[in-house]
Amino acid sequence: MSERVALFFDLDRTLWDFEKNSLETLRGLFLDFSLDERGDGGFDAFNAIYQRENAQCWADYRQGKMQKEVLRSERFKRALSGFGANDLELAEKLGWQYVERGPHQKHLIPGSLEVLEALRDRGHEIHILTNGFSEVQHIKVTNTGISNWIDHLLTSEELGHLKPAQACFDAALKWTGASKEQAWMIGDDHEADVVGAHGAGWKTVFFNPDDHVQPHSPASAQVGALQELLAVLP
Repeated sequence: MSERVALFFDLDRTLWDFEKNSLETLRGLFLDFSLDERGDGGFDAFNAIYQRENAQCWADYRQGKMQKEVLRSERFKRALSGFGANDLELAEKLGWQYVERGPHQKHLIPGSLEVLEALRDRGHEIHILTNGFSEVQHIKVTNTGISNWIDHLLTSEELGHLKPAQACFDAALKWTGASKEQAWMIGDDHEADVVGAHGAGWKTVFFNPDDHVQPHSPASAQVGALQELLAVLP
């Protein structure tokens, strides 16, 4: 292969099965801390509240309204409050335990390792570009075997900018030495991965297994399963 191709994958919900891994981690915390005896309802009720509050905290984090250290416990503080179990000390413990346990879960999106191997066999370089916290993302790629197929794991913390900011994508190019003409971004977050990378001059693939409608999407291609990448990437 003569022309360089630099593939940048998002991690959570694109390669690493965030929903399944998070659910297992939360269920373990719920049982180990006997949250059913502290609040109103069972695990499903607690999980629904947590997912809502976690999404809002991450939205605040991406907009610069919340710091990483605050997010870790704040999402559990809000979840416990909504569950009828106000306990600041418990929220702190849950926040740290979630970060400690979660990255060690090993569920991947179907086809992840096979597709990475096939793309590597084509001679492409493969990177991960993620907004996740550095210390936990490195554990995920090592424990799941993803690290065997990637050249660099680039996190927003290390680059100093969050997707979808163009500065994040520009920093990733500077780190890898690739040009924007050579770069592809593959990810499930339409705003962060597709719109952001497109604005930086990259080609993009929207990983959309749930078939969310995105009118006027600038994506170069869209796939519902990772195996479809082999047909749309060079």
